[in-house]
Amino acid sequence: MKIAYQHLLRFLVDKPSIEDLSTKLFQLGHEHEIEDSIFDMEFTPNRGDCLSLLGLARDLNVFYKTNLDVPIYEDEIAPLNLNFINQTMEKCPEISFLNIQINDQVSEYKDYLNDYFRDLKINKNNFFTDVSNYVAYEMGQPTHSYDFSLIENDITLQESTSSTSFKTLLGNNIELEGLNLVFTSMDKVINLSGIVGGLDTACSSNTKDVLIECAYFRPDSIIGKAVKYNIHSDASHKFERGTDPLCHEKVLRRFIEVVKDHAEIYKLELYRNTSDALKETELDFNLERINKILGLNVSEEVYRDSLTKLGFKIDSTVKVPSYRSDILHQNDLAEELARVIGYDNIPVSNFKLDEIPNKLNLSNEKKIKAFLIDHNFVEVINSPFCSVSKPNSVRVDNPLDSNREYIRTNLIDSLVENVIFNEKRQKDSIKFFEISDVYSSINENLKYEKKLAIIISGRQGENYLEFSKKLDKKYLTQLFQKIGINIDKYFINVSREQLDSKIKTPIFAIELLIDDLAGQLDDYLQVNKPLNNFIKYESISDFPSSYRDLSFSIKNSKKIEQTIDTLSAISSEIIKNSFMFDFYENDKTNETKIGYRFIFQSKSRTLTDIEVDKEITRITDSVLLIDSVSLPGN
Repeated sequence: MKIAYQHLLRFLVDKPSIEDLSTKLFQLGHEHEIEDSIFDMEFTPNRGDCLSLLGLARDLNVFYKTNLDVPIYEDEIAPLNLNFINQTMEKCPEISFLNIQINDQVSEYKDYLNDYFRDLKINKNNFFTDVSNYVAYEMGQPTHSYDFSLIENDITLQESTSSTSFKTLLGNNIELEGLNLVFTSMDKVINLSGIVGGLDTACSSNTKDVLIECAYFRPDSIIGKAVKYNIHSDASHKFERGTDPLCHEKVLRRFIEVVKDHAEIYKLELYRNTSDALKETELDFNLERINKILGLNVSEEVYRDSLTKLGFKIDSTVKVPSYRSDILHQNDLAEELARVIGYDNIPVSNFKLDEIPNKLNLSNEKKIKAFLIDHNFVEVINSPFCSVSKPNSVRVDNPLDSNREYIRTNLIDSLVENVIFNEKRQKDSIKFFEISDVYSSINENLKYEKKLAIIISGRQGENYLEFSKKLDKKYLTQLFQKIGINIDKYFINVSREQLDSKIKTPIFAIELLIDDLAGQLDDYLQVNKPLNNFIKYESISDFPSSYRDLSFSIKNSKKIEQTIDTLSAISSEIIKNSFMFDFYENDKTNETKIGYRFIFQSKSRTLTDIEVDKEITRITDSVLLIDSVSLPGN
């Protein structure tokens, strides 16, 4: 969501600089980028309350003095006689309709409304739709505007299971299928609830009689519908993340005030349909628990002050504001306090494990992982979704990616893609495995199984004893024989001819059920105890690697160890790895030749030949300082 810095300042009395504001937003956990004084915000899915100027200002109230009041219509509003039937109170427990009639068309906008469209580079539509969009930007609550003259005085909110064609106000036709929450009038769909309105009742520049819908839809009734119908709307984005169910009167009064700024209102009526099901969450006041969670000793004064500034009401209990649907437990309250304090300001404390984990206490899945990792296999985790339908494939109703709408029936296809990806980046020793569930539909029944898949290609290892040995069927067979498992029946043929690759190195793969794994894993792991060290992880570079091979002749055997030690000790920012791949002793000439490979890669850029050549010169110069060492041919 994009928010203009100048717009947000209207709610902040202190008027912080854009740099200071950015720092505070990051502390609160709101990721963003800034371009031309526009904050491009990335909120976590549980913080739908921040998807507005008002919502963000409420969060910033812990750091700045704010003014959260906006001008609203203060007079009484007459009741609206509307024939409305809500058949889904559990899905929509709170809804209001506001009827506004104005005398003349609106052609000129006030500065604050023009600023909204200009600063955020948003196209204007028609007056009432524009006001609806602006109020949602300001207050966080979507509303929908109908041209009331185009509606018969009956509206029903219902869950429809029938298939029907629906033309949206965007002008495209969609086929509604399955269960959908819709508004209907005279048995015709006029609005796909919380997603998009219909063209037949849409406002235009000529609309003077408008019906404003302001509703609270439970997120689970909205989630997935926008993706299913390929509709990207600000309303669906907000509804899916949860809106404030108790803000409707204030939002509609703000809507009236904006209209009143631009036109003369001669009719104003309000209809409300409410349920008693919506209540504010109330949690125990348990500062001791909060401090235990955070490992701090926060005073009651700091605790009360922090939560109060965030909108919580505290006496003997903690009353959660209606717009914070994400606050359910004491852990959530602890997180709120941690945001205010700043995670960087929470001191690090040591903790001690009562017992060092032993591989023998692991599940079978973790045991096979440990076994493969001990043999230098790399675990990969692929998306469980794919684009290709196979026999017995299961299709997802609401796929996150329209190009991946099926669940995998096997793991090998994904691993083959991993192989191709790595081979294109000069990886010539590939030992991958994946453990995951696969799904299939058998006689319309969903079946899932946990499987292990392994794929290998290239050379066995880096050192000179393994450098010329190829990874093949024999390698895998002998590997699993160590733990008493015969894998001959699990081999899968992977043909190079069907792959987008010029490399001809054979690929060998197996796939089997985890439950089929049996044998001597416990005996193997008893001998190969785990190292009780922390594993250090680092990110993979996005830039290509390259390698150079160097050969050295050593005429004095006493200098072999010194030469190898010198080569092994050479390092730099761009040397990713190095190893000896060849070792040859000539008994006749009493001369030893070694081959050493250096792999170069940067985390920040693509290396040039000049940079690599400079490193190679430095390496050779260092080694040639050793007596009796030379380059072959020199």
